[in-house]
Amino acid sequence: MNTTQGARLARVASVVALIPAFKPDGLLVDLVRELLAGGFGSIVVVDDGSPAASAPVFDRIAAIPGCRLLRHEVNRGKGRAIKTGLAFLLERYPDAAAVLTIDADGQHRAKDAVLVAESFLAAPEALVIGSRKLARHAPWRSRFGNRLTRQVFRWVAGVRLGDTQSGLRCFSRTLIPSLLALAGERYEYEMNVLGACPKLGVPLREIGIETVYFAGNPSSHFNPVADSAKIYALLLRLSLARLLARIRR
Repeated sequence: MNTTQGARLARVASVVALIPAFKPDGLLVDLVRELLAGGFGSIVVVDDGSPAASAPVFDRIAAIPGCRLLRHEVNRGKGRAIKTGLAFLLERYPDAAAVLTIDADGQHRAKDAVLVAESFLAAPEALVIGSRKLARHAPWRSRFGNRLTRQVFRWVAGVRLGDTQSGLRCFSRTLIPSLLALAGERYEYEMNVLGACPKLGVPLREIGIETVYFAGNPSSHFNPVADSAKIYALLLRLSLARLLARIRR
């Protein structure tokens, strides 16, 4: 290992990777190992009430040095899994510089997680998003949903983002108490985080990452009807709040 590689590993070691997981496959084991090899000092995986069939995967993860496994007895949603992990990090990792959230379904590469973490460490006042460029081969629901939400989000928050639905994000540990206070138990929580950042004085910054999609996106647990409804209900509330604020001026 040369000096430059060693310095990169040392920097990334101050970032804890947090992975909410529901019914994962063996790709999650590979991801955890690759993240550790990439320099992350600690990994926290939250089993969000997965069925018994997923137990072998989590057993393998729990046996990996540097990885901590938390469990929900029942499925509580991605947002709640992230909050469970954040509360644990706040208590158990006082020396961590930052948290990196990354999805468990194989759609984020460990090398891109390292890039996002390094981008944050270079300018730690922001929340950094790993931004995918959704091409034609991406599922239609992903392309349409991302296009719609980023347009609405731009109007609501006054911030232009290329990817509002990416789960690959890095932010300061000091932001955790504010994020734990936000509403949302499922996928809408991640949108609420983005909406809250401008109010908290936290800039949003994007860095381009590889776009990975498997045929039909079978590993996704996003419900196109129920979860989309919650996200757009949240955006509607934010829109109304902004409109009322303008009227009162």
